[in-house]
Amino acid sequence: MEFPAIGSRDGSFGTLNGAGTYGYYWSSVTSTSGSSYAYYLTFGSSNVGVSGSNLKQRGYSVRCVR
Repeated sequence: MEFPAIGSRDGSFGTLNGAGTYGYYWSSVTSTSGSSYAYYLTFGSSNVGVSGSNLKQRGYSVRCVR
């Protein structure tokens, strides 16, 4: 399964950032920081990781997996 590096959208301005360089994908797990936050997967050319949490208003991608 491939995850394209499609970047993210800025929640305030809708600007696309990091397309072709970074990938951000939401997990299905809500953060302990509150219902407005969720955990996410992030990757670049030399790193992959699961990051703490961020506001759901950030335009990260969702990849449906069955």
